[in-house]
Amino acid sequence: MSRLSGKVALITGVASGIGRSAAALFTAEGAQVLGVDRNEVAGQALAATLQAEGQFHFLAADLSTEAACVQAITYCCNTYGRIDILYNNAGIAIIEPFVKTDAEALERVMAVNFKSVFYLCQQAIPKMQQQGGGVVINTASELAIVAQPLYAAYCASKGAVLSFTRALALEYAKENIRINALCPGPIETPMLQGEFAQAADPAQAKAEGIATMPIGRLGDPAEIAQVALFLASDAPALMHGAALVVDGGKTIL
Repeated sequence: MSRLSGKVALITGVASGIGRSAAALFTAEGAQVLGVDRNEVAGQALAATLQAEGQFHFLAADLSTEAACVQAITYCCNTYGRIDILYNNAGIAIIEPFVKTDAEALERVMAVNFKSVFYLCQQAIPKMQQQGGGVVINTASELAIVAQPLYAAYCASKGAVLSFTRALALEYAKENIRINALCPGPIETPMLQGEFAQAADPAQAKAEGIATMPIGRLGDPAEIAQVALFLASDAPALMHGAALVVDGGKTIL
């Protein structure tokens, strides 16, 4: 029996990286998946691949607004009739000195990284209550636990996700709704590659990033997708409000 057989999952940020890997893995494990991303071209290309393997639908949406979050949950429930798993994976990074982070940049990173999580949970959890349970996976980051220069806005957004996750976990633990945070370390995704590309010497920046990893390499998106699958499955029944750090040992270095 596939681990997610009969379950409906909504995954955000599926156009690339961790979200793309998770969408493929969840579909292969029997879930009916709605993937959401603002990149319509990449999202439709993924849909063309996964629809041959299982039930996958794609919705193009910019989840930085409450209206788009309402639309996503409504689309999922209209398409599949329910929502069992909400995997809030979409995120962006802003890398710049704190004093240069203006109001527009701060609002954008908070809207994508935190507010979308807040609004999607606000729409999905009542559906899960009506169904008798569900699972929420919120992507925080290792930078919700430790810090890094030039990432003040990003750290703030991911710290908000982690604290929010813990609060919700307590509020809904008795209603069979498991809510946990997944905290990846440096993962070789297009977003991380874009961060390296901003450096004066991208190759050196990547080498320095790898040097922070006790395992001697960056993580792979598929490795994070496997942990998300564990959280989405029935296995971690006692896990509520956890911050599951998956970083190759970086934060204990």
